[in-house]
Amino acid sequence: MKHAVCVVASVLGLGACNNSPKVDLKNATGNQVVQAVKQSGVMTSDASMITPGLWQSRITVQEMNIPGMPPEMASRMKAAMENRQQRTSSHCVKPEDVKKPREDFFGSHDNSCKYAHFAMGGGKMDIQMVCKQDETTQTSTMTGTYTPTSYAMDVSSQGTGGREGGMSMKMHVDSQRDGGCTGNE
Repeated sequence: MKHAVCVVASVLGLGACNNSPKVDLKNATGNQVVQAVKQSGVMTSDASMITPGLWQSRITVQEMNIPGMPPEMASRMKAAMENRQQRTSSHCVKPEDVKKPREDFFGSHDNSCKYAHFAMGGGKMDIQMVCKQDETTQTSTMTGTYTPTSYAMDVSSQGTGGREGGMSMKMHVDSQRDGGCTGNE
């Protein structure tokens, strides 16, 4: 689940017009995705840059299942999530962040994850990442739309094996640019 959340957080930096460059890979490492994104111009072309400024995001957890969790703990966790969903988080995207995206934007030094597929362009995204570590596997799927000033994404994650076997989560993320940065984010 932590890999899905990291990728969702990374997607904040995405925005494009419908005629933007495209990336479409299957069975790719994070480094292969980084290279394809860099070569395509998806993150750096004038047509696909996000608009710098203050971004507001809201995450709505639609479903969470953790097999074996005691009912009272599950109730507390659900209540905490519902309370958190009432809040919007803020993030400042600076002009320099748009001009030169970080090298590790989609890649990482963690070789336990691969992209089963990674498609991005034309204002749409469809990603599936599979992470394997020891006897556990986590499959995260992210689909959505984006523009220079907004994005909406559905995220699902399913774990198998290990302590977290059978754990699943579905959530929706909405984010939009909401003016300039204030310095208080």
